[in-house]
Amino acid sequence: MNTKGIFALVLVAVLLVPAASASTVPASNALDDESVETEPQQATTGNDTQQTNYTRLYVDDGYRHLELKPGESDSFTVDVENGEDEAVTISPHVVIPRVGERPVEKSWVSVDVDDATIEPGAERTVNVTVEVPDDADLGRYQGWVAFTDETVSYPGRPPQPVHAVSFATEVTKDPTVFIRSGDHGYSQVQAGESYTHEIVVENTGEQAVPLNPELARQRHSHRPGANTVERSWFDIDSPNEVQPGETATVTVTVTAPADASRGHYDAELDLGLTDPARPEDRDYWQQVHLNFQVWTQPEDPFEKSVNVEEGTQNLTLTLTSNDRYDRNAADTKPAQFDVAWVAPNGTTIDAERVSVTNSGHVDLGDADRRSGVQTDGAYATGGQNKEFVYRVDDPAAGNWTVRIMPEHAVQFGYEIVRDTDG
Repeated sequence: MNTKGIFALVLVAVLLVPAASASTVPASNALDDESVETEPQQATTGNDTQQTNYTRLYVDDGYRHLELKPGESDSFTVDVENGEDEAVTISPHVVIPRVGERPVEKSWVSVDVDDATIEPGAERTVNVTVEVPDDADLGRYQGWVAFTDETVSYPGRPPQPVHAVSFATEVTKDPTVFIRSGDHGYSQVQAGESYTHEIVVENTGEQAVPLNPELARQRHSHRPGANTVERSWFDIDSPNEVQPGETATVTVTVTAPADASRGHYDAELDLGLTDPARPEDRDYWQQVHLNFQVWTQPEDPFEKSVNVEEGTQNLTLTLTSNDRYDRNAADTKPAQFDVAWVAPNGTTIDAERVSVTNSGHVDLGDADRRSGVQTDGAYATGGQNKEFVYRVDDPAAGNWTVRIMPEHAVQFGYEIVRDTDG
């Protein structure tokens, strides 16, 4: 057996202190019913009753993970190599951790080894089978399979086996409750106005599940510099359960007060869902993240001045805006602009809008519900942009000022082009 990458210790690396005796532990193909329970006050690899001190007994380095449904079983193998100068008799048994995750049930685990005695330089493959009963609770179970009785411990910690492999068994079922849309939303709302966000929940199971959405306590913001959101801004309308084989819609209305500070806000909604096929201590799947930006309508237009030379044929202003987009919001309004030019002599000229262009992109491979796209059959569309073009023909030479008043456009870009002769 190639011992490269194979270590004598599992989970921890320690220096082994030689013991006074080197006799072996009796062979056993059945599982010992022992677990580590003592808590020594100093680091040690032995005690008064321990009879072995193997420094060259190598166990496969690694961590084993099984995912099983109730009533299922699976196996994994562990190679044990004897680098000692004498034969070693292993005694495979389950060790239950005293700290950490839920311990595995010993009755679930069986160990099969043809011959427990390993000659010097030889190796033995041990087969470990985990069988989950039909009535097992969902969750993650942790344990060790140890091959000797040697342990190591540190002050304040329970002992751990030296020659062992750790494993975890994840007991799962196929989920029956899903958030089909609206699990993440981003929108923009004007101070003093509202927007709505819809969340669709589906229950494919055989029993009704409770639905009790509420705003979660804000622990931290997902966006640096985000403002603190007030619970009074939210109104949630929802049924109290989802019937089997049906869907339910949760409607969240966010109202930003007229005096709300502009900027970004993050909120988290806990839907209060319970899926019989998911562990109760893992509820992240039913949390909805809402991010929105509060903006204020300016009282005065945005102004930009440019110098126009003699011989300029026309003065063109191009405005671009990304339509505000929340795929679950029904109250998005299109961007508009009021544009006026102020000539060098102070005369105000209403700009002539000569074109409006809509643009976007189509992706045949986008299936991410969080990517800000709308789907129509095989086509996923996003990046909805609108372009407005305004033009003044034969402008007089001198300093011109353009005044732009946006409506329902939180962000916009501008470009001013002066076309000259030659």
